[in-house]
Amino acid sequence: MNKRIFALLLALCMLALCSCSRKGEPTEEGFRDEKSGLEYFFVKPMGLYPVEPSEEYLTLKEGKTETVFYEVWFEDPQNFLCYEDSGNFFLVRSEKIKEPTVSEFNPIAASIYGSSNTVFITSFYADNEYLPEDQREHSPTEDSWLCKLIAETLTEGENVSVPVSSENIQDLYYIRLLSQDYPGLYYLVSFFGFNGRYFLRDDAAGKTVYCPRDIILRMVGE
Repeated sequence: MNKRIFALLLALCMLALCSCSRKGEPTEEGFRDEKSGLEYFFVKPMGLYPVEPSEEYLTLKEGKTETVFYEVWFEDPQNFLCYEDSGNFFLVRSEKIKEPTVSEFNPIAASIYGSSNTVFITSFYADNEYLPEDQREHSPTEDSWLCKLIAETLTEGENVSVPVSSENIQDLYYIRLLSQDYPGLYYLVSFFGFNGRYFLRDDAAGKTVYCPRDIILRMVGE
């Protein structure tokens, strides 16, 4: 075999072996990156999620189970990583980062999905002030105020008890709030109707509030 080809193949093999050479050590509440010494904790479900995974970063072996953790696009791997479970990606955060609430997430835009949370329907568009100059004036609306209203209502609104089940919910939608502060993440909120009223739900915080009329008008036009 040509020596140059052999050297190239060897380099590619070494690169493959090293691409995920970082190892994790299990801890009581998560795992520790053996290389950086940082401890990572699993983020509460139904709140923060990665928009898109990137390259493999670290592997964690617990018994016979090995989990691969990936970088998150636009996020520092020493802040957030993600992993796959049953076809979905979930987050872990390092000890350096406090898990933001919906208001601390500071949303400025959103993607709206149907009741399965898999089919994209529409967007709440970021205001021009948050966009690069070459992208300004192209959005049909400026909706950052609606996203901030959702966060404010979920934070300051009264928690209400709604005895709902999947059979009696109407107009269920999932709102993936997007942030300039955390560009690689989204915060998941649900919108639904029950008994003639509409509500917002933050499952991570375990809180349901009455939905403001401005949001209702954009979501269902009533």
